[in-house]
Parts: sequence; C-alpha cells; structure tokens
Amino acid sequence: MTTKEKILYEALALFSNRGYGSVSVREIAGAVGIRESALYKHYKNKQDIFDTVVQVAAERIQKLQKNLSESYVGNDVEVNWSVSDQLQEVYSSIFSFYLNDEIMSQFRKMMTIEQYRNPDMSQLFREMFIDKTLRYQSEVFRQMQLDGTLIQSNSDIMALHFYSPIFLLLFRYDGQIEKADEALELVKSHIKVFFQIYSRVREEE
Repeated sequence: MTTKEKILYEALALFSNRGYGSVSVREIAGAVGIRESALYKHYKNKQDIFDTVVQVAAERIQKLQKNLSESYVGNDVEVNWSVSDQLQEVYSSIFSFYLNDEIMSQFRKMMTIEQYRNPDMSQLFREMFIDKTLRYQSEVFRQMQLDGTLIQSNSDIMALHFYSPIFLLLFRYDGQIEKADEALELVKSHIKVFFQIYSRVREEE
C-alpha cells in the first residue's frame, strides 16, 4: 500500500468513526505515521481527501455494476430477469458487497453520520444510497411490466416495496459479518415473496 493509499484508508477509518467534520488533517497524518506537512504532498487538504474517498467508492460501485451487468443482466436496464432466481443472485451480490466490503462499509457509516451535519453530504447520501437505486429499479420494473413478466402497477411504488427491506436489512446487519449468511437468506426470501406478489405467473414454492 502506497503512502497516498494509506492516507485515504486511515482517513476513511477516522471519518467513519467520528464523522468528517470531527477529524483534523493532523490526526490523519498521525494515524498514517507521517508529518502533517508530508500529507500535503499527496492531498491539497481534507476536502481533497474526502473527494477522493467519494471517487473511490463510486468507482467500486461502478465496477460491481459492470461485473453484474456482464454476468446477469446484459446492458443497462434492458434486462432479462424473467424469474426471481436471477434477481436473488444479483441483489445477494450487491448486498454482500455493501455489507462485507470494508471500504464501502466505512464509507456508508461516514455518510450516515455526515448526512445530519452537512446538507451537501445529506444530498450525496440520498443520491448514492437511495434515489439512484430507486430510479434504476423503477425503470427495471417498468421494463418487466412491458415484457409481461410483472403485473401492471406503479413501478415507483414497486421499487419502494422491493428496495426498502433490503436497505433496512443492510443497516440491521451492519457490523455483524458473522451473520452475513442469515442476512442473505432474508434478502433472498424477500425477493421470492416480492415476485409471488407481482409476478404474472406465480412461481412454484
């Protein structure tokens, strides 16, 4: 790990425990084991560190989405999720990523703290973890209604019905890696029930 990467790693660990606003550049440098002046060789200021953290998190999310798209769903929202099994696999992978990936777990904790302190971070939190997902899922369900997979209904409400329990389970099991399998089983059961409700053809038990 390079010094620049270590600065980012230690800064995120501190931010996730105490919040961005409560951590100083000097404390970050101390956690890395370098002088404060040496830190400025890698980052302009604390905001620069934070912006890089956001960029790294966004890149990890994009990489996951790309891998899942190639593995399961083709391109964009032109998906072929005709049965709940595929959706279970996709969202189990996403759920595991957010629950088990150390960087994403710390990033989510940091943003959860800061959303109540900073309006800009509150907006970023909602966009990254709520609004963007709901928009995407709504479009997926709209397409699935058009191809006859799901019954006709309000796709925005369907997205809320689908995503809200997953979002809740993520926070319920946060920090409980030993219960990851239990959490994944609940996610899969939720998706199966969702399809039993909204599918045109009820799947066999």
